[in-house]
Amino acid sequence: MAVAKTATTLEEMAQDLAERASEQLRGVFLDLLRTGVDAGGESLQLECSLSGLRDSNGASSSRVRIASMGLDTRVSPARISWSPFDRQTALTGLKREPSRKRRKLTDNVRERAQGPGQEVYKNYLTSQPGSGVDTALRKELTLHDQITQRSTVEKFIDGIWQSIYSGIKLDPTEVIEQWQAIESSGQPRLLTDTGTDSTVRSTSVAQTSFGRMNVLTRKVSQTSRTCRSLEVIVQAHWVQCFDDRVAELTVSLPREKAKKQTIVEACVDFSWSEKELRNKMGVWRGYHDIALSGGWAALVFAGMGLYRFCKYRSSFTGSTFDILKARKHRFEVAADTLHPRWRQLLGIIGGPTERKYIGHPHDWVVAGAGDEALPLPETYHQWDKDFSYTHLDEANIDADVWGMSDPRTVSSPSSDGMYTCDTCDEHQSDDPRANHCVCFPNLYGSVKAGPAPVQVFRTPNGKNNGLIACCAFESGAAIGEFVGQITSGLANLDVMVGQTDSSTYQIWQGRQGNHTRFINHSCHPNSEYERFVWLGTQRIVLVSKGVRAEEEITVDYSDVYWQDLDKVCLCGHPECRYNKQSRNLAIAPAPS
Repeated sequence: MAVAKTATTLEEMAQDLAERASEQLRGVFLDLLRTGVDAGGESLQLECSLSGLRDSNGASSSRVRIASMGLDTRVSPARISWSPFDRQTALTGLKREPSRKRRKLTDNVRERAQGPGQEVYKNYLTSQPGSGVDTALRKELTLHDQITQRSTVEKFIDGIWQSIYSGIKLDPTEVIEQWQAIESSGQPRLLTDTGTDSTVRSTSVAQTSFGRMNVLTRKVSQTSRTCRSLEVIVQAHWVQCFDDRVAELTVSLPREKAKKQTIVEACVDFSWSEKELRNKMGVWRGYHDIALSGGWAALVFAGMGLYRFCKYRSSFTGSTFDILKARKHRFEVAADTLHPRWRQLLGIIGGPTERKYIGHPHDWVVAGAGDEALPLPETYHQWDKDFSYTHLDEANIDADVWGMSDPRTVSSPSSDGMYTCDTCDEHQSDDPRANHCVCFPNLYGSVKAGPAPVQVFRTPNGKNNGLIACCAFESGAAIGEFVGQITSGLANLDVMVGQTDSSTYQIWQGRQGNHTRFINHSCHPNSEYERFVWLGTQRIVLVSKGVRAEEEITVDYSDVYWQDLDKVCLCGHPECRYNKQSRNLAIAPAPS
């Protein structure tokens, strides 16, 4: 009897087939290109057909042509068009219109410091029109990203980063306490606390019920996620115990017999058939391999695709494990600093429960592939033995210079106490329920997110530290606000200079600030600074121009920055504007 396929089943089947075909097709293209054929001279046509299909009655069907894809290799990345339907038509009619109100930083002035080995640069805010990305273009870029498919490995690693930087909370102690604590009503505290934990003041029965369900759903989801992490930890460790038992029996038995006996022992304890156990062992073996190469953090924080990734194993190659191994300490830095109790999960198998990396995520500088992270101060000791850095969420006003006033203030609230966004003309508020401005939702007017998914890294080409993106930032998205001490009158120090109609101020990040301090220059940057007014206060925001995951985040310091500067640019771009300066000049970089 045929089983009716639901829409969900069909979606899952289509996703599964597409992923497997994508992996195989990439290998076919690679083998073809290695033969020396020229694939860049003209548009290519790829014909797709399926054979081996059966109709609803079970009869075999002939070969079916399902699609024809035009691959234009003359552009980069290759443009893909489909027939019988054309995905590119979804992009037509979307036009980028210049923003009239958002402003970007364009002029930078670089000055030589008086002392030896010191350099100064000043970034000046100007009133020139910026190039803010409007909603239509963001939709266009998002659709283009959907057409340009990533590999299975890239999606898997992206899932790990997304999970680490998400709002999930992995705390086994809290979960156990919630379920074990039974109230007089006979219900676990997990259920009875939903009314008291809600942050919304209820004004109706529906709102009260909705608020309770928000809290309950969050707690149950957290419990489920924690239990899922415990499950994969135990299953991965089971594989190691299985291998140890096989090795023990191999002393007196041939390996195949030793393996057979170990499987039988497990089947008895599990009350499973051998076939059922072997099916599960294949997936568990994948968990074990991931933990072995990428560390426990890679397994614990793996996204929803973990099971499928380990079941089909199409990407389980040496290069995949090398990629995971190279990111092991990066995963651990982010996990230890953002989820302080996640290692408590490893206690269930007797693993280490103490954190390796303590403090702020950017207190650590990730190094080369497989190398442990370095404390941030150590990377500056060659310039300053007493270097220290304080991470700020908000700018710090220098009271000795400005007193109780903020020089960035440009407007006051209206008579009703509301601020209106200069860019979108919507009301602004720190309360997400009252805010309607969505210009930079990850920074302002929304539920506060955690640190940006970026890491300070040790550059391999002599620029000292830089900033690398763990996840992609679509064009127009905010990477962070330029935060530091708001002051004035500093000389011979690196500062950002901001201007309003009434004041000129400096933002100094020498000893306090955030991740924007570590942005390096590039002659072909993937981000830019824009000024933005939030609640009547001018802000300087680092905005993406399209940053890919695992890519260094850079800005253009501009021609004014490099004018008369005795230094060679190290951006490495083929069209670098400043790599032809005098080769007799020192190439020692200013600390980043």
